[in-house]
Amino acid sequence: MYKAAKSQSQNQANSAESILMGTPTQVGEVMTRDTMSMRPDQSFAEVVSLMASRSFRHVLVVGSDERLQGVISDRDVLRALSRTPDWDKKSVSEIMTLEPITMAPDSPIADAVREMIEKRINCLPVVGTDGRVCGILTSTDLLAAYEQLQIRVAEHHCEVQLNGK
Repeated sequence: MYKAAKSQSQNQANSAESILMGTPTQVGEVMTRDTMSMRPDQSFAEVVSLMASRSFRHVLVVGSDERLQGVISDRDVLRALSRTPDWDKKSVSEIMTLEPITMAPDSPIADAVREMIEKRINCLPVVGTDGRVCGILTSTDLLAAYEQLQIRVAEHHCEVQLNGK
């Protein structure tokens, strides 16, 4: 009985391992590399115009050295539009979130998820060892990775049922 239970447990572990093979574990594997960025001295009206005409929800604010200085989310835009008199005369630096939480490309995805949940944010700029922006991790990126994992689980489940294992 023990031997059978141990064998079944080993089969389940091997099964889980086969599902997880190739599943991304680091931020750099699921982040969006093509980011939208602006300079701090650009006008906030430019951010509003860009977000209205394109389908993205976060703008990374970078200096001339391409180092991150802040982030503007669609929520920041809505908040500024509703609460800031003369918003069209403001600069990006006056609206952006300073000192955003960042991740390195080799950070575990679980760490990024934990930060996003704890801080109730929907993006994390990804910064390389040289301090320059190399991407952005969004809740949409994480959902896409989760979808791929669920597809693998479902395919494996169907395979197991077909093979009678």
